[in-house]
Amino acid sequence: MLRLLTYRYWKMALLAASIILLAACSATRLAYNNLDWLIRWKVGDYVSLDRAQKQWLSSRIEGHLDWHCRSELPQYLPLLDDLGTNLYTKHLDPSVLMQGLPNVEASADRLIGEITPTLIGLMRQLDARQVQELTKNLQEKQNEMNEKYLEPDLLAQNRDRIERAQDRLEDWTGPLNEPQQALLTVWSAELEGQNQIWLQNRQAWQSAFVDTVNRRDQPDFAQHITDLMMDRERFWTADFKRIAATNTERGAQLITDLMQLSSNKQQRHLSKRLAGIRADIQALQCTDA
Repeated sequence: MLRLLTYRYWKMALLAASIILLAACSATRLAYNNLDWLIRWKVGDYVSLDRAQKQWLSSRIEGHLDWHCRSELPQYLPLLDDLGTNLYTKHLDPSVLMQGLPNVEASADRLIGEITPTLIGLMRQLDARQVQELTKNLQEKQNEMNEKYLEPDLLAQNRDRIERAQDRLEDWTGPLNEPQQALLTVWSAELEGQNQIWLQNRQAWQSAFVDTVNRRDQPDFAQHITDLMMDRERFWTADFKRIAATNTERGAQLITDLMQLSSNKQQRHLSKRLAGIRADIQALQCTDA
């Protein structure tokens, strides 16, 4: 649950990236229909719940899934259609992608607003031992990310960034051509040194979260958690604020340039993938009220 709540969902910079996140695995229906199991499994990475807490969380999860299926999934279809239309526009411009960002941000905020009361309720139920376990596991995860993304030298960081981006993109377009690969190299170089800024920002938010959980018996606890979840930019570091808008624009420019260099085969590949996501969303069955 905590992974879902603190995942970088709100850092999605582009409409394209947001829609892609709807199909993080190759079978949208499989992923969505097993979301409740995935949440219960991931909570075990951070804190061990007792039987009563697990039962309470299960009931809350069912309500969230039903809300999301009935209220949110239907709104993804027009976003998906807009994405397909925009990506195939001959004169695609970064501003076209940026125009869709407010809709995506609103969708993210609705999701976070829906699950924040559950986060508040769950944190209030934790005893001192569980909070200690949670704090330890969160910091261990942060340390793992620091080791993975900061210990390699800048050249290795750039290379790894290119490889990750290429793997994600090729799932949607098929193999990138040489000019597209060159674009990725330039894009990654522009982000050099930003791993540290991103992880420092993550650490700052996480520290504020842990401090708040340690005061879970205070009357303003719920408001503080709500602020952390819904007013996230207020907790960004100065360096992260400085790069956030620029990186969003760079991402939009990258997608625009990649599409302008795309082959007919790549466009057919992307079209097929988007159509598959649309069909999977339409096939999802909400539980009976």
